[in-house]
Amino acid sequence: MSDAEQITAALREISDTPLDPVPAAVFTGLPFYGVGLRDLERVAKRWLREHSDATAPQVLALADELWLRAIREEMVTATFLLQHRPDATELFGVRRIDRWGALLDGWELTDNLGGRVTGPWAVAAPEKRLPAIERLITRRNPFLRRLALVVCVWLGRQEDSDRWWPQTSRMVLALREDKEASIPKAISWVLRTHLRHSAAAVAVFLDDHWDELPAIARRETRNKLLTGTKTGKSRRGASA
Repeated sequence: MSDAEQITAALREISDTPLDPVPAAVFTGLPFYGVGLRDLERVAKRWLREHSDATAPQVLALADELWLRAIREEMVTATFLLQHRPDATELFGVRRIDRWGALLDGWELTDNLGGRVTGPWAVAAPEKRLPAIERLITRRNPFLRRLALVVCVWLGRQEDSDRWWPQTSRMVLALREDKEASIPKAISWVLRTHLRHSAAAVAVFLDDHWDELPAIARRETRNKLLTGTKTGKSRRGASA
């Protein structure tokens, strides 16, 4: 039994509803086993612990095999494997973004890929890798466009996020009229995250482009600026 088959067996063993249609909340048409994220991470960590001598290319090859099986749990497990082996993530590469991205059809998979893999990959060498991320905003698949914005969220978490604000703001503006449901919410996420280290730049951007930005992005970012929360309520729950 291959490593990928062993992981599949472990996932099926702890699943509640093997291969049922994914619930609507997950926003994907791919099959799934019914395993929660904590269990998926636990399976990935166990494999890494039991194969501590695995090389980065071996980990990446396993992640590749799992992702390309096109089953929600195996795909997310692949992202956990890479998250916990940064040396394997470093080998991810531009071509793999296209190959993995071709299977994206929902928010959860997109955000796991962006948050655990392509975000850290891009942040490790932004000068060299951001152009490949920027090109995603022109893709027909809306979840590839969202993936670019999730990487911008990662940029916003870095202490030198001001350095990358021009690229980030350019991507936001390019997608400001995108009507796909996942994009306006992602724009809001990007702007709110960049408030952490680039509040002044975001505030100016918000004022300069107020009428152009999606309503949800305007509202939640302004609320975050004024109250510290996207809802406009104080952290104690009172109206701000």
